[in-house]
Amino acid sequence: MKRAKRGQPFRHNPTSIKQAGQTTVFFTLILTGLLILTAVAIEVGRIVYARGEVGKAADAAALAAAARINVPEYRETGQVVFLPDVYSNAQDMASMNASYLAKRNIPVTVSDISIDQSTQMVRVSVTADLSSLIPGILPFHGQYTVTGYARARKDG
Repeated sequence: MKRAKRGQPFRHNPTSIKQAGQTTVFFTLILTGLLILTAVAIEVGRIVYARGEVGKAADAAALAAAARINVPEYRETGQVVFLPDVYSNAQDMASMNASYLAKRNIPVTVSDISIDQSTQMVRVSVTADLSSLIPGILPFHGQYTVTGYARARKDG
């Protein structure tokens, strides 16, 4: 390594200074990219979990609706008919089984209850608006509907 002569200033190699600056910029860009990817992964995970909650609520609502069959009418006519409180029971069960969404003030709503008379399968659709969980940059729709199924209970 050369030493500066007395009275002359020491000169740094300008190439090494440029390379050190490039490394800092490169590291900053990589770190920013990783942080963005981590944030997107967390958001997608929240959405997937919320969609699972809607599915769980739909299954619980279907079981609740299947338990609200008018048994005396079925015995008389052979026709499977719901009791008048079927929607409120299904809604209560859907709400109880969507605690993750309830904590975030996202209601689940029973949107449809029907029964297939031939197979006696109860079909319940539950809808939730997940748009508050979805950042604008992600390509997901806010409204999410899941259908749950259960076999009708005809025992009294």
